[in-house]
Amino acid sequence: MKPPPRLRRTTHKNPRVLLAFIASMLTCTLTAPMMPAHAAGTQQAPMGDVFTNYTPQLGGDATVGGLLKVEHSPMLTFGPGSESPSYSYSWARDGVTIPGATGPSYRALQSDLGHVIAASVTITYDPESKVTIAAQSPLRIAAAARARGFDGDDTMDLFARDAAGRLLLYPTDGHGHWKPARVIGTGWNIFNYVLSPGDFDGDGAIDVLARDHQGRLFLYPGNGSGGWKPATQVGQGWQLFNELMAAGDFNGDATNDVLARDAAGRLFLYPGNGRGGWLPARQVGQGWNGLDSVGAGHFLGSSDLVVLSRSSAGDLQVRTTNRNGWFDQHGTSAGLAGIIGWGWQSVSRFGAAGDFNGDGYADLYGIDPDGRLTMYLGDTYFFWWYGLSGFRWQPSAVVGWGWGGFNAVF
Repeated sequence: MKPPPRLRRTTHKNPRVLLAFIASMLTCTLTAPMMPAHAAGTQQAPMGDVFTNYTPQLGGDATVGGLLKVEHSPMLTFGPGSESPSYSYSWARDGVTIPGATGPSYRALQSDLGHVIAASVTITYDPESKVTIAAQSPLRIAAAARARGFDGDDTMDLFARDAAGRLLLYPTDGHGHWKPARVIGTGWNIFNYVLSPGDFDGDGAIDVLARDHQGRLFLYPGNGSGGWKPATQVGQGWQLFNELMAAGDFNGDATNDVLARDAAGRLFLYPGNGRGGWLPARQVGQGWNGLDSVGAGHFLGSSDLVVLSRSSAGDLQVRTTNRNGWFDQHGTSAGLAGIIGWGWQSVSRFGAAGDFNGDGYADLYGIDPDGRLTMYLGDTYFFWWYGLSGFRWQPSAVVGWGWGGFNAVF
């Protein structure tokens, strides 16, 4: 939901003129809400006054390598004359202006990890008629997400394990095409659960977690170029869980975390400490049995994190968190933000690994019982205006065959 409209101005020269202008502006907004600002009636703002009805929002992927955006598309502005205003931008790290960052978007760097990024928009009609507005919700930059890819080229890829225990990497070119697959490990059939949490040890490279049949959990750190650093054991007793999810920085401390579901349907948060270890775990939900769930990161293009769940009826459900350590609606099974798809019982497995076709929107993959790999292309362009009801699917396409021969894809 958008925040309620409110008026902002640069100066307060004549109270009577100001009140008359606000009244005329509100009347014009009610009678012709779709008019552009410069055509909304014949009223003109007093010289030096600039008004707007909307506070810009800061959103996007608040992770290392992710793109942050200032969104002010619903904004109506009013100023002197009939000319449209110009917009300029500034970005700050922990309150200090970032040199050269003057566009409506900013891609977070490894040096931004753990720091708070903020943005401001300046609306200008003339040198004496302008106003600067801080975008809402400055964001702390978290460690690199799974969507950054394993081989260091910042494009989506998929891991797949075959029956012989080989782990293969299927990289993409960032424009909807596969690069040649290659084997990046052998002997992985000793594990009964594998997933990628993104960068778990804080070195900027994407990592993998793997659980063996004894319940031991191992970290396989990536080296940032499609290979490995030495593995280490990072836990035991994980056989208690029947599903593991990696949604990203769930509690807002800039490190990637893991969600784990037990047989009773209780959901637990295992926060990462940013160095390959853990902070104390706690329960964050219940009633999750009967759902097949995957972490989807910043799937909606906002700063909220998303977990997608498939119900037994095939509904694709969305649950969100604003990175405060809890799900919205307390993580109960009824506390979903909404449904963005039906008929998902037709796929044997599904997941989220990033942007397949390079259009800036996160996508999902699904593998059907015949082994066909389909990319379901998301579109969150209207999310800013309409919330989850504005989510759209673009036409999907089969992009691979023979994927039924893999016993793990992530």
